[in-house]
Amino acid sequence: MTIRTLNTFLMSAVSASALSLALSAGAMAHNGQKPDSDDQVTLRLISPYYGDINPFYGDINPFYGDINPFYGDISPFWGDISPFWGDISPFYGDIDAFWGDIDAFYGDIDPFYGDIDAFYGDIGAFWGDIGPFWGDIDAFWGDIGAFNDSEYGTLLTDLNALFDRAEDIFGPAYQGVTGTDFESGFQAELTARFGIDLDDARTLEDISAEDRARFFLEFYDGLMRYSGRDHVDHWMPQINWTPRLSHEAGAGAHVRVGLVDFSVPYRMSGLTGRNNGNDYLNFNHGLGVASLIGADHDGEGLMGVAPDVLLTLSNPFDESLSTNWTDVRSSVRRQVMTSHIMNLSLGMPGWTFNEGWADVLSDRFVSWFADNTLFVFAAGNDGVSQTIDVNWTDVREVENLLIVGSVSPTGEISNFSNRPGDACFTVRNQCAEGARLMDRFLVAPGEMILMPDGEGGYVRLSGTSFAAPLVTGAAALVKGEWRWLGAGDIAEVLLSTTQDLGAPGVDPVYGRGLLDVQAALGPINRDDLYTYTWRGQRVSASEVGFLKSRFNLTDQSSITVFEDLRDTFRDFEMTLAELSLGEEAVSASAAAANQSYVFERVGQPVGVDFRQGPARSYVVDQRNGLVVSAFASSLDAGQAWADGDLPFQAGMALENTEAGYLVRFGVGEGALAFSEDSGFGLASDFRPETGGVNPLLGYASGGPFAMAGFDMGTDTRLSIAASTTRDSYTFSNPLTGERTAIFETLDAYAASAVALDLRHQLNDVTSLQAGYTHLSEEAALLGGQGLGVLAFDGGSETDALTFGADMRLGDSMQLSVSGAVARTAATAYGDAGMALSDPALSTAFQVSLSRNNILRRGDAVRASFIQPLHVESGVVEYSGLAVTDAETGTLGVQTQRWRLGGDRPLAMEMLYGMDAFDGRLSLNAFGRVEGPNADFQAPGANWAGGMRARLRF
Repeated sequence: MTIRTLNTFLMSAVSASALSLALSAGAMAHNGQKPDSDDQVTLRLISPYYGDINPFYGDINPFYGDINPFYGDISPFWGDISPFWGDISPFYGDIDAFWGDIDAFYGDIDPFYGDIDAFYGDIGAFWGDIGPFWGDIDAFWGDIGAFNDSEYGTLLTDLNALFDRAEDIFGPAYQGVTGTDFESGFQAELTARFGIDLDDARTLEDISAEDRARFFLEFYDGLMRYSGRDHVDHWMPQINWTPRLSHEAGAGAHVRVGLVDFSVPYRMSGLTGRNNGNDYLNFNHGLGVASLIGADHDGEGLMGVAPDVLLTLSNPFDESLSTNWTDVRSSVRRQVMTSHIMNLSLGMPGWTFNEGWADVLSDRFVSWFADNTLFVFAAGNDGVSQTIDVNWTDVREVENLLIVGSVSPTGEISNFSNRPGDACFTVRNQCAEGARLMDRFLVAPGEMILMPDGEGGYVRLSGTSFAAPLVTGAAALVKGEWRWLGAGDIAEVLLSTTQDLGAPGVDPVYGRGLLDVQAALGPINRDDLYTYTWRGQRVSASEVGFLKSRFNLTDQSSITVFEDLRDTFRDFEMTLAELSLGEEAVSASAAAANQSYVFERVGQPVGVDFRQGPARSYVVDQRNGLVVSAFASSLDAGQAWADGDLPFQAGMALENTEAGYLVRFGVGEGALAFSEDSGFGLASDFRPETGGVNPLLGYASGGPFAMAGFDMGTDTRLSIAASTTRDSYTFSNPLTGERTAIFETLDAYAASAVALDLRHQLNDVTSLQAGYTHLSEEAALLGGQGLGVLAFDGGSETDALTFGADMRLGDSMQLSVSGAVARTAATAYGDAGMALSDPALSTAFQVSLSRNNILRRGDAVRASFIQPLHVESGVVEYSGLAVTDAETGTLGVQTQRWRLGGDRPLAMEMLYGMDAFDGRLSLNAFGRVEGPNADFQAPGANWAGGMRARLRF
């Protein structure tokens, strides 16, 4: 079976032109407004494809295909073709991602040319190349004047190259299906239809711009039959529709769509009954409309907007291919009782919306069910703007009506498309707010739409008849996702999410604007979203958010949010990353942490022993073996401070070496002060984000602290400590001093910790350490915080055991090892609905090897392998209100279990330090890489490096 060509279509349109002209005067009598002489077009009744027919006996016709698909100026459309083909590859990437393993779904095309995935990967690149390539050919072709051997010879070479590239990709598939080689089959048939001889450049001279466009479209449509995929058409990205989007929204399942249209020639998936109408009339209007709404996504042809809808069809047309209002009303009566949505691609010539529809919709039986049915009307193909009002007194309801016009692939109103004008649905001669035709009008692509020809092939047709089913399909997706919505609710969603075209706001040409399916399936206004606590308290979604720290949620964690819609609502599942603390704020927090780390490496001296000690220390008093000293230093780069806090670190120390005790207290890095006897001497070693040395104590460092150490014998020492912090999420740039609020709506992070540490000198080489830390977080879970229903109001309690060792390996090397295992528990987080149902288990470790005198005396290097704090397991439960009955929208308490875990962060770090010229020259350099599961090439991997040099005179 062959593709029905556009050439056949154009010839059919010409054969019907005499009939169209004969009836044009009659059509004018029904016209809402005569076109201006400047833009006057020939008015046409719609003619069928096949044979000679009698004139239409009725007043109503289908808005069908005597609209030339190249109607008007082809150039603006053709200029847009290349960018679309360039988008083919990423658009199809979306299909790949949806279908998953295509091999399992489609199998191999043929063992001679491999798997479909590898095959289609070539197709994506092919169309990406061919788009610009064809644009160059077309522009060059159009610029050539009279025949000359040089220019037309170049053109012929380019066309041969076009077919050679197509044969490389599609040739094996074409031959596998047809048994004929690509050149003698596809290539020969296509060029013959256009009178092109690829060995004779002179045959290209008389090819018009219209024929060039048709040539490439047939080239594209023909090749796509052998791609092993459903066809992609230009309307799909124009209305922001993808197969994945459709299936994620339920594909229109459980939605019943009624068609008042011609019967179809064969059984169509999803079309129930006996087509509910007269016998097939050899006229494929209904088949095209039904396919655009609900064609299967099966890799064998076209794709409908909502492939899982249930379609019913009632045919009001007779053998003359005409109908009348009585038969239309009978068809609507048969459909209205069971249809959620009804597509009506028919009407009176010369009208955007004819008053005859008032008689249909005011019928007693129809009106009984009409409030529950959304009626989608095609606007018609006469290129007129309606100025005559529609008397709607007997119907009154307009909220369940949509009128659909057509736009070109460039987004311009189609020359043939009727417009709403200034007309209104009046009730007792009054035009109510929102009752103008333009208020119920939107547009969708309606030019050169690919559809089945009824003979096993495909044809491209134009008309508002084929724009309307795209809106109907979108309405079915909305209804399927929120089954409790009424007809007016669905219409409001589609009208409120359009892309504005033409004059700003609602206008008499484009009405509300261009259909946007993706927008229709999302919130109308994110600022109006809200959620409910498990107690039923309403909370604005702007007051809900989540900031994760050193744990990830391995499930697709989301909460239910709502938006009001007329007298009902819609619900949405929003992942934690999409909520108001979202990506921008989290990125700012990560950037602040990264800047702090870098400045600590290059902005603060760490010497060759890689220790951050007090910048200034003074002995205050000394007597009887007791030394009292005061110390101060600049704030650590990662330390938070608020208004009223000391802008530096300070403290005092009391040490009695004879009695063997040390007491230290102050404000600053408590974890560092507590662990100064270990081989880890940098604040970043203790931070949960960057280090693996007791990060639980690091959570509580930065505020007031106190510690005491006591000798328990010659080789054993016991230390206890307490530390606190309060982080108001204000980042202070260490270079400029500028302070920036990172999270303006999030409460300050507050934590406190107590720690016990026992250190034993095993011998001259090795010392061992063991410790216990208890961390209390006021409104957080391991640094993670939430707002609103996600708040950790009850706080968390964490107990951790730490183990470590320091070993001297000769005179110049030291190996330091530290590890921590922690358990976090909390019963419930207040009224927010959060609970840590399964305790969180977390780990961290760091191994550092230091060596002195690498390049010269007085330098040193430290290499570290680090696992920052990582949550191994645990479950957070979230309880909130969600839809528990998809049919009615009934709400109930729903509990989700979010497992903690995720990729393990691992880092490697290298530090270098050098002192020279009696300390007058100091040099520090660093490099660090961190990646998930030690994959340092992964997209989430981070790299940093730098150096610091100081010369004193």
